[in-house]
Amino acid sequence: MKKCTLIVVAFLISAISVIAKEGIYIEFKVTSSAMKMSGTSKSYYAGGSSRTEMNMQSDAMPGPMNIVSLYLSSEPGKAYSLNEKDKTYTETDISKAIENREDDEYDVTVQGKEKVNGYNATHVTVLNKRTQHSSEMWLSKEVAGYADYATVKSKYLGGEKFFSMLKEKNAEGFVVRMEVAAGRGGTMQMDLVKAEKRNIDESLFSLDGYSKTSGPGGPAGMERPNVQQLQNMTPEERKKYIEEMKAKYKK
Repeated sequence: MKKCTLIVVAFLISAISVIAKEGIYIEFKVTSSAMKMSGTSKSYYAGGSSRTEMNMQSDAMPGPMNIVSLYLSSEPGKAYSLNEKDKTYTETDISKAIENREDDEYDVTVQGKEKVNGYNATHVTVLNKRTQHSSEMWLSKEVAGYADYATVKSKYLGGEKFFSMLKEKNAEGFVVRMEVAAGRGGTMQMDLVKAEKRNIDESLFSLDGYSKTSGPGGPAGMERPNVQQLQNMTPEERKKYIEEMKAKYKK
């Protein structure tokens, strides 16, 4: 499954004394049929930077999966994965992926009008011609202030070229539901919970207090495969992995 900036979970620090700036907060409910996995994805955007936090739980995992990703306007070609417990981060060069995204071509097929999550939405099937990745999207103009989220939409789904095509098809709007393939015939579904302007704590976009590491550590220091690898495991492989992790972290 192509990594979707889907994806993404956090909590907002509410202290009155923090420095904040106007930004955008977006929250999705996430479910995956492949692993009977569910959780939330929360995103914070301000000043060209973004923070995405995902919290997922499943009987197929030894514990909750908490993933925090950071994209800074000062370092546009890099992505940071944060380990909140150990206060460490890993750095990934995503400049090539950004270049590829800007060159992507899409086929958009309008499937019809539907009521989704309380919104009147347009259902479209989107095919990325380069990757042959297909997804189902439901977009609505009823999301308050959706036109102000243009830069956020680009970060999520693939650039201005894509949204120009949606407009040509009279299907523009904000995503209120999205479904993507998630391995072994399963799907991952994201449903919009909230999209709003709010003041964002600037410390959410900072690496202060964190140290860089090149290790493979996951959330809470747990060494683990990523979501795609977990979903692509056979039931036997997944069971073995869970037992190994339980034994390791029980010590």
